[in-house]
Amino acid sequence: MVRTSTLILLIAGSCLAFAESSREPVEHKWQHGLSFFGEFKYPPDFEHFDYVNPNAPKGGRLVRAIGASFNSFTPFIPKGIPAPGGTVIGQMTLYDSLMWPSGDEIGVFYGNLAGHIAVSDDMTQVRMRLRPEARWHDGVPVTARDVKFTFEHIRDHAFPGVKAAYLSIKQVDVVSEREVLFTYHFSVNLNSMMALGKVAILPEHYWRERDISKTTIEPPLSSGPYRIEKFALGKFIEFERVADYWGKDLGLHRGRHNIDLLRFEVYRDATVRREALRKGLLDFSPEPSAAQWVIGYGQDQVSGLLLQEKHEFRQYVGVLSALAFNLTQARFGDVRVREALTLAFDFDWKNNVLDYGAYEKPQSYFHRTFLAATGLPSYDELKLLEPFRAQLPVRVFTEPPFNASSVARLNNRDALIRAQTLLEESGWHFRDGGLINDDGEAFKIEFLIPGPVQQRTLLPYIERLKRLGIDGHIRLVEAAQFLNLRRNNKNDAVFGSLAISMPPNQEVPAYFSSRSRGVANFARLSSPIVDVLIGHVLSARNRTELIAASQALDRVLYWQFYFIPVLVLEPQRVLVWNKFGKPAVQSLYYPGFPDNWWWDTEKAARVLQALEQR
Repeated sequence: MVRTSTLILLIAGSCLAFAESSREPVEHKWQHGLSFFGEFKYPPDFEHFDYVNPNAPKGGRLVRAIGASFNSFTPFIPKGIPAPGGTVIGQMTLYDSLMWPSGDEIGVFYGNLAGHIAVSDDMTQVRMRLRPEARWHDGVPVTARDVKFTFEHIRDHAFPGVKAAYLSIKQVDVVSEREVLFTYHFSVNLNSMMALGKVAILPEHYWRERDISKTTIEPPLSSGPYRIEKFALGKFIEFERVADYWGKDLGLHRGRHNIDLLRFEVYRDATVRREALRKGLLDFSPEPSAAQWVIGYGQDQVSGLLLQEKHEFRQYVGVLSALAFNLTQARFGDVRVREALTLAFDFDWKNNVLDYGAYEKPQSYFHRTFLAATGLPSYDELKLLEPFRAQLPVRVFTEPPFNASSVARLNNRDALIRAQTLLEESGWHFRDGGLINDDGEAFKIEFLIPGPVQQRTLLPYIERLKRLGIDGHIRLVEAAQFLNLRRNNKNDAVFGSLAISMPPNQEVPAYFSSRSRGVANFARLSSPIVDVLIGHVLSARNRTELIAASQALDRVLYWQFYFIPVLVLEPQRVLVWNKFGKPAVQSLYYPGFPDNWWWDTEKAARVLQALEQR
């Protein structure tokens, strides 16, 4: 097996290649999916998942909000603002993927477009046979050429985070009309192969006469359970259910995609969105504000018709929101500066005063999982960390991370005193109420945000930074400008998500790899040590290797203070008008909403009557 340190160099110099070939690959054993831990709950040709109602009625409509407008239907590209429905991560709408995850198993994907899947013994190849019944909405069969075309598009045009996630693929061969072969640069684990199931497969024959590198507002040809019915830029988009969807009788689709019309309306302001929900203009709305969740809706719950629910799913874990400082800027390159900025952030005060104590304090980048680093490094971790002892902070080896660390144990006053000392040691001096370096430059930070929600977190933090002499200010911009500034690396500090799938997958290099230069790597992190540890995470063959690699990465990320974790992934707080039915058994490892829900005519009539009487 190739050493992980060699893998990183190999990836860095690689270029995804594609060919058409009829050659026979290494011998394969065909299966109906991929399972990281080797077991499948559901057999081939299973009838339906246990967490759906296979007899759910079809019909009705569901209206939700999106926080920004859109101006493009071209998937994956770093231009424009993408419309909803263009991916298959979280919900299958316009497009199908090669595989689909199980909602009640960890690390299991079943074949969707790919009816049969085989992995070579040396873990360098995965071969897939596409289902003959798979069709685009124009009736043309889905073929291996579509798969090849999709990954060519990712190679040539996708934003950097997506490119980085698939750099381990060496070649894609069209073996036949319905068979495709993926070959990797090196031996990978099943989890890396499962990432192939997170890609929306695109129709080659449709895009052949169009420029897929550019944005478009022409509704695209798709293959999924919905198609675009109508839209208005800046206002809304509607998807209608495809009654003759090719996959409706597959076990992984039966009982899902029940609602006839999915509508997304643009609400840029959270207050306006809440009022729209109260008036019944929206059916469903997440509530990110703990204060609003606790005190904002009591008077609006009409006879139990407006429900407050917590939706828990464990497909993704870790940090929902983190604050990162742009590591390409010199003043954030010193780990002592980053530690000082971390010390200035008072999570406990924010949580208790602003958020009614509603949130858990982040304890890991793999929060509340067996992958979280605790105590001192284990023997297996040390084997991974020892080669870098001279380049890593001593505390990686001598102190537990996160809440058990000496950093977390400091009280508010001592934390600021320690922060001041660290800034002084790193060449920043407190003079006349401000912080300056030896060249007379003032320490300033511009926090770039796309909406007012994050201001509640930043305002008290900026006040604490002022006590250190740091001039912090907020720059509020609209969504398109926010994305463009981030893509062009024109920001000091931004919030972003570090949610990681279980088991960890291609999100890890997207967030942390030196090869990832898109908005996913919002810290602009570039560390050879982190790159090697990412390689160990993605190449782990069993639970023991995965734990050691993930915990080692967890420690390094913490003690280098690349991010300030703000919120961890918890059950999602949502409000929903009681118009829908849902299965008695809920899926834990993938969201059941809205795919597994259905329209309940009697409930919907009661809600409508109550709203008319208000």
